[in-house]
Amino acid sequence: METGTSLLRRLAAALVLLAALSSGAAQAALSPRQLYQALLEPPPSSSLPPALRGSTTRSTPLSTGSRSHHAVGAVEIGNGTALVGFLVFPTHALAVADLKAFPPNRGPNKIVTTRPAGLPRPAYVLRASGNGYSVAYVVFVNDNLLVNTWTYGRKGTEKQLIAIVEGDARWAKSYSLRIMRNGK
Repeated sequence: METGTSLLRRLAAALVLLAALSSGAAQAALSPRQLYQALLEPPPSSSLPPALRGSTTRSTPLSTGSRSHHAVGAVEIGNGTALVGFLVFPTHALAVADLKAFPPNRGPNKIVTTRPAGLPRPAYVLRASGNGYSVAYVVFVNDNLLVNTWTYGRKGTEKQLIAIVEGDARWAKSYSLRIMRNGK
């Protein structure tokens, strides 16, 4: 039978090992600048959802508001009819602050739901209509990223458009998580 002292030593050794593993995992995380640079690398075409096929990846200018929340950079993956945007912040709190400062449900945008399946909170599914066209958006915060997916089509296609942007949003979530974990 183990004595109390040897049990405590084994427990202490296990805690030291766990702390060492945890700190190694934390060190492996990408900095916001590294995350931004990794997102600028185009995803494999075969990984893109159907609405994003033929997309290009590019940097896009930061708005004054996002700069005021210390955004590191903005990346768009799009093809003219569908788009996924990633706005990289130093922290989760700053990403949420940017979303709260510039809520997506202004102007013609109407909230469809704030609880889209499979997405982190806060999240919004929105729609807008005008000039015979409809637009659908999904906006959510994933760690230190503010993510936006968008597509448009003829009026009367709102349900299909919402299904497309929700699928693109789930792809954007898994793609960004993969980059956060693996760096590519």
